[in-house]
Amino acid sequence: MLNVQSERVDYRELLTPPPCYKVEFIVGTTYSLDLETLTAICAIIGLNIDADSELRESPLHLLEAIRKASGKLLIFCQGGRIAVPGKPNKLLPLLENCVVEVNLPNKCSFHPKTWFIKYTSKGLPDKFRIIIMSRNFTFDRSWDVALCLESAELGEETIEQSKDNGEALSSFITWLMKDSLPHNEQMRKKNRKLSLLSAEISNAEWKYLGKEFEGFRFIPYGIGYSSQDSLNEKFQNMFVISPFISKSIIEGYASKRLAHSDCTLITRKSELSKLTPELLEVFNTYTIKDDVVDGEERISDSGDIKTQDIHAKVYLRTRDSKSELYIGSANASYKAFYGGNVECLVLLWGKKSNLNVEKLKLDLFGSDEKSNPFERVEPRQYTILDEDADMKLLEDELRDFCMIKKEARITGKEPYTTTVTLEPFHADAKVFLRPLMKTREPKQSISERMVFPGFRLGELSEWYVVYAKSGKSEISRVIKINTSNIPSDRDSAIFSEIVKDKNEFLSYIAFLLSDNYLSTFLESVKSGKGDYRFLNMNFDTPILYERLLKAALYDPESLRDVRDVIALANDNIVPQDFLKLYEQFEKVVKP
Repeated sequence: MLNVQSERVDYRELLTPPPCYKVEFIVGTTYSLDLETLTAICAIIGLNIDADSELRESPLHLLEAIRKASGKLLIFCQGGRIAVPGKPNKLLPLLENCVVEVNLPNKCSFHPKTWFIKYTSKGLPDKFRIIIMSRNFTFDRSWDVALCLESAELGEETIEQSKDNGEALSSFITWLMKDSLPHNEQMRKKNRKLSLLSAEISNAEWKYLGKEFEGFRFIPYGIGYSSQDSLNEKFQNMFVISPFISKSIIEGYASKRLAHSDCTLITRKSELSKLTPELLEVFNTYTIKDDVVDGEERISDSGDIKTQDIHAKVYLRTRDSKSELYIGSANASYKAFYGGNVECLVLLWGKKSNLNVEKLKLDLFGSDEKSNPFERVEPRQYTILDEDADMKLLEDELRDFCMIKKEARITGKEPYTTTVTLEPFHADAKVFLRPLMKTREPKQSISERMVFPGFRLGELSEWYVVYAKSGKSEISRVIKINTSNIPSDRDSAIFSEIVKDKNEFLSYIAFLLSDNYLSTFLESVKSGKGDYRFLNMNFDTPILYERLLKAALYDPESLRDVRDVIALANDNIVPQDFLKLYEQFEKVVKP
């Protein structure tokens, strides 16, 4: 069930459509967001390639991935938790309408990590998928957990669901809509899709998961919905995995144990000071071994060393012959369950004979100490780690800054000027702002009216970097400011910065119409020494003609993609002979 050696999954496996289906719409929720991870997700959705594929290194092919995926993708994240990209990327403005920041009052966090996916296929019923995770949209190396639920077809065996399950799913998606402000046409379309998904997914039946799980319930917290769980009821055995904890929550669990109970906790070493020696006697407590934390180092392009730790959130409790397993985003903390955070858990229930603590321990701890990635901690008082007061101040300042009303407006002609207006904001730290796409633009101290001049058309964007500095400490994050008057041809300008001439345009079309994106990419690199010139300047080269013919016969929708690309491209890079040829195919197929 949770064997870290044999049961690992990746984003591509989770997101790939069922056979004969395609992605219609994906809604994702996360606390932290990495824009580079978001481009990798686009590569999976748009091109069905691995997140680390060589294709992601090609701007031309990444452009096609984003073009195909961005209209189908909507991600909600905590405001002020978007990481500043390590590499400048001209394509990032094309992702603006994929992201919605959520800002909650009273320093509460938007913390769920759940996907809702709709798949469609011509002539077949729609399919749905729910993925409940503990993982954020980042390249973090920590150990997480995921559960995937697939909608069932007529006649397929289904899993039981609680009576209020459809209502809970619909209520959560509907709650998301309040932050999905339709300030432009793309967001209006996505808001309509969000509303439709809320209604459709509430009526779905879900595939049987196996004998371990007889039924499930989706449980949202912090949205005003009456969530129900039994985590505070009496139990015989309990196994908790939570990277962050509150003493009061663990004490509450300890008070509910019955005689001769078995209590186990896996957490991070940084949390041990929150537990008394008495609680460490009640809960056999484990942390991940140091050689595992440091054992899979990955040096990023910026030179940072990334380690791993436990990040999964799992609660397994048994009583008599019944077991309940909770998986999702909620830590064993007061903020998660009572303090106003927005969280999602899924409860799976079954018979203790099939779903029990002993089997979970075997999966996680292995059969001997050598294979066990965790080590038990001694029941004693642990030292409280000093909290960086400056960093806490900066995080609080950024969170407060994200809460205030902000808007931007584009004026003039190229070079354009962007004017940002803010509500009055008073901070103990120094706070600065600069446009993300103007890397050489000096950051400005925040004020109620900020003017940023000198933008080329392709540099206009809703992304900004906000900096907060106190003493020697500084943090920076990306935020999005809704912007009016962005020229309608901005996306075309970005396209033209990647697809610059007729040769690259023809290469792009050939790639778009190919069956295997990776082999086409490798062919282009091999034949053109990396500049994608495997096509000569004859528009009627056999490879391109054959792909148009095949598209007309088997995939007419791809011809619509060609029309969309023609609309994006500058007229002077679209060969007129190719255009005439394409229009002949278009007339015959009438896509």
